[in-house]
Amino acid sequence: MTHQAFFITGTDTGVGKTTITGAITRALQQQGKSVGVLKPIETGVDATQRECSDTDRLRHLLTPPPSFDSVCLYTFPQPLAPFAAAQIAGTTIDLTRIHSHINQLTRQHSVLLIEGAGGIHTPLTPRQSMRDLVKLLDIPCLIVGSTNLGGVNHCRLTVEALEQEGICPCGIVLNNSKATNQSTITQQQQESTAKLIKDWASVPIFGPIDHVKIIETKWQEGVTQLAEHQEIQRLATHLSEMGTEIE
Repeated sequence: MTHQAFFITGTDTGVGKTTITGAITRALQQQGKSVGVLKPIETGVDATQRECSDTDRLRHLLTPPPSFDSVCLYTFPQPLAPFAAAQIAGTTIDLTRIHSHINQLTRQHSVLLIEGAGGIHTPLTPRQSMRDLVKLLDIPCLIVGSTNLGGVNHCRLTVEALEQEGICPCGIVLNNSKATNQSTITQQQQESTAKLIKDWASVPIFGPIDHVKIIETKWQEGVTQLAEHQEIQRLATHLSEMGTEIE
């Protein structure tokens, strides 16, 4: 069995990283891949309602579902940046612990998808950010971006931040994470943003992925439906064919 791992980051919080991660998981499973999922850090998790967390949604895409604690190493109740939430909890996020856990999981699956928290500069410790974690892992990074106004700037900043540290961006997924009022102006803005990103970027672009309303009430059903999207299928094939095998 070959082993691959990919880090999934966003240009911002709320761009739909978990939904895209879930859709890719389903698409890769349909290709016969053994897929593992990991969200090393999640904030805003109510300990009495873990079933409402992104971690719980992701782990239930696997059969049998792995334990919550094996999918997420650090959970915090405060909906803050990880470093701030860890400070309040009196905890320090240890990047080497995350790295070691990922090495173990990678050996168990043909593809491991690791979802970050927030954007690439999200602080994890006083001196380390999400980018430092990705650099430590030394794996390709998939960017989830938005077609909303400002999306071009956010995508360019994220790609440049990764490339400055020698991190390989393996693609950008443009995702419409929320239902929007499709006025003529909104549609024009989204089409323009998508075109500008495609014209500028030197990495493969996938999408835009339109919002699926069922995601809001039946998440698993929604991501399974998204997995059939032509662009998600194309993305899954792209990741499968990348030369990123881990020894």
